[in-house]
Amino acid sequence: MVGPKSISMGRAGYNEVINRTEDEQILLSIVKGRYGETSSLLAVKSVAANVRFSTNARIEAGFGPRDISGENLFIGGLAYEENPTITYSPVQGEDYIRQMMSPIPLDILLLGVRAMSSSDDLFILYVNRINDLRNPDFLAATGNAGPGFKRFVELFTELHTVGVLDLARDPQEKMQFSVVISKYAPHYIQKVMEFLALLALPYPPDEPHDIIIPVHFALKTGQEWGIGITTRSTFNMIEILRASVIVPPEHDRLGLSLRFPPMGLPGQGIRIISSTDRPENTSVAVKYRGYWFYIDETDQRTKAFFRALRLCWSMTIAGSADQMMAPILTIPVSR
Repeated sequence: MVGPKSISMGRAGYNEVINRTEDEQILLSIVKGRYGETSSLLAVKSVAANVRFSTNARIEAGFGPRDISGENLFIGGLAYEENPTITYSPVQGEDYIRQMMSPIPLDILLLGVRAMSSSDDLFILYVNRINDLRNPDFLAATGNAGPGFKRFVELFTELHTVGVLDLARDPQEKMQFSVVISKYAPHYIQKVMEFLALLALPYPPDEPHDIIIPVHFALKTGQEWGIGITTRSTFNMIEILRASVIVPPEHDRLGLSLRFPPMGLPGQGIRIISSTDRPENTSVAVKYRGYWFYIDETDQRTKAFFRALRLCWSMTIAGSADQMMAPILTIPVSR
């Protein structure tokens, strides 16, 4: 395997292992957090794979009659050796903590909504409030999330899918978006009216025309025209996944794990399963305190939440990269 062929084999292998261990590292951190224990992450900074080739050859020659000495032989060989060196950096520092606790940027949310064919899950996972419609992580403080937010997401998704509603970005304003509703008469007038009513915005009194609503990354106050959006932080999403861990009954009985209030809309249907036996057919699995904790590969909702969290976590790490310039650990894997 020389040249391009060695790249085709090695690159996929390294990438797959790094991806899998990244998932395992994040899941283990979530599980340990459910038990109220600390954890830390190591980011892979670089992989240097040194390839060495060596050859050897020898001749075995016999003397005398052929039936005594045998055939004269030329023997050669080619040896391939790969010595990868992995460099890790700790994920820590003030910038990292600030990024972890900060709300997910509005442009990331809205660009994601435009790019995805179905935006309902993205809104439910990332957004905790739109105008006066609340989407809490847990239900302790509010008692009930109410149907308003979910209905808003349903209408937004439907109107966006049929081309009635779109998101436009003003090139003159940094990170400034507007919701544009157009060509909605006559079939979607009632749904547009309901959409605006949920946002406590008046329906235009004249004939149907394009409706442009500015979107702000803030709480909406007063009666101004617009949509105010607030988002969750990466840490908020981690807490929701921690609460979804199904703790073994004996651990729960002994009080080893933290207790959480009932889940809000984002965490409904999310679960990380525990088992004494090594599970099969998993998306990601780790072993901790004598149990296996895993996400079933058929559980698409939990897998989607985990992917969204990992995306946010990756952005958090990238945003604090200046804190990780000096590697903490460099390991030659072989030799």
